[in-house]
Amino acid sequence: MLTVKGQNQGELLEIVTEGTATKEDLEKYKEALKAKILQEEPIHILFIFKNIEGVTFQGFLEDMKTLPLMKSVGKGAVVEDGTLTHGDLMIGKLFPGVDVAHFSMDEMEEARDWLKR
Repeated sequence: MLTVKGQNQGELLEIVTEGTATKEDLEKYKEALKAKILQEEPIHILFIFKNIEGVTFQGFLEDMKTLPLMKSVGKGAVVEDGTLTHGDLMIGKLFPGVDVAHFSMDEMEEARDWLKR
């Protein structure tokens, strides 16, 4: 399940993912990115991962369609509960020019503050 918050101009875009990400979830994420990029660039994103079980194959393919949009991202904070794998955390290194930082769930406000700097 994926929830999008902060879609209005000037708000911090927050993407909350729980459980398994599906194709429909990733379509929602892609549309939120596109809409936010039309409002402002660069954008900063707060990714919150809870109880991650993985992504469906169709979801993975849909996620790959967001790669061209990453050039409009300045910073990304990843807040997670420990369910992401080491490989999941390394994905952030694949986006040159995007400053990525990782935080635990109890550091949520620190992550928001880091994105606002």
